[in-house]
Amino acid sequence: MFQNINERLAKTKDNQRKKQKYEMHIERLTDHIREEGLKKEQLQIQLEKEKEDVKKLEGFSLTNIFYTITGQKLEKLDKEQQEVLAAKLKYTEAIEAIDDMNAELIEYKGKWQEVADADVQYKSLLKEKERMIHSHDEMGSKRLFDLANEEAEVHANLKEFEEAIEVGSRTVRAFDQALDSLSSSKSWSTFDMFGGGALSTAMKHSHLDQAKSAIHIAQRLLRQFQEELLDIDNHFSSQHEIGNLLTFADYFFDGIIVDWVVHGKINDSYDETEKTKRKVQAVLHQIRGEKDVMQNKLQEIEKKRMQIFER
Repeated sequence: MFQNINERLAKTKDNQRKKQKYEMHIERLTDHIREEGLKKEQLQIQLEKEKEDVKKLEGFSLTNIFYTITGQKLEKLDKEQQEVLAAKLKYTEAIEAIDDMNAELIEYKGKWQEVADADVQYKSLLKEKERMIHSHDEMGSKRLFDLANEEAEVHANLKEFEEAIEVGSRTVRAFDQALDSLSSSKSWSTFDMFGGGALSTAMKHSHLDQAKSAIHIAQRLLRQFQEELLDIDNHFSSQHEIGNLLTFADYFFDGIIVDWVVHGKINDSYDETEKTKRKVQAVLHQIRGEKDVMQNKLQEIEKKRMQIFER
């Protein structure tokens, strides 16, 4: 009797969850874009003081940026040149980050429009189901109604964990790619150090561009994973170990790329990237366990429903 409306209620309940999720993402993305914009402006001022043409940096590869300074090997850059290079790297990354977040913002606003009336729909469906219950004098109808609501809530919660796990898994894969690129670049840097010649220098620069791209993707996914974890923590009033990840994402590019490229600390960059990947894996393990608990709760609800039917 209640199957059809229960399915509609569950669907609308999930839309309510999505609506709240999108609203929170839109708010946080707006804040992040503003903060990144301020950072970009500060870097632009710094570069203009050095009489650098920031417009020429937009769309530049890492190798292009090196050659806008001297064209010589990174190891031979003096302190002033290193500071300019660091500012250029941070500036181009800020541009890419802002572009990424603006694209995400447009996407979330579009998704929000699709579920904007979820709260109104849910209230309407609840009233419809209440009328159905009152028109039938069936034993257990009220209890079945409560169980259906509880089941819809658990299903919606499971969605939060599934979405976080999906993004977290993609983040780990992105870190694997970044580590592969860093490892390749590290090998060519060692070869170049021992007189590998023009070919090794060219290969090293090629891997630098690949590693920068891989690290940028890892950074973007890490920020998205944090967003998913914040959704879980806000929804369940819990706290996952994301403090270090939040700080790391803010300075990921600065710490990894700049130290590695400007200061030659590629081993430190590799180790830090690997360490952060392990942190992501640890959080993933935690939320997978929490997801299993919820799935067990769904099974308990189903048992209670069957007990009512078997009376």
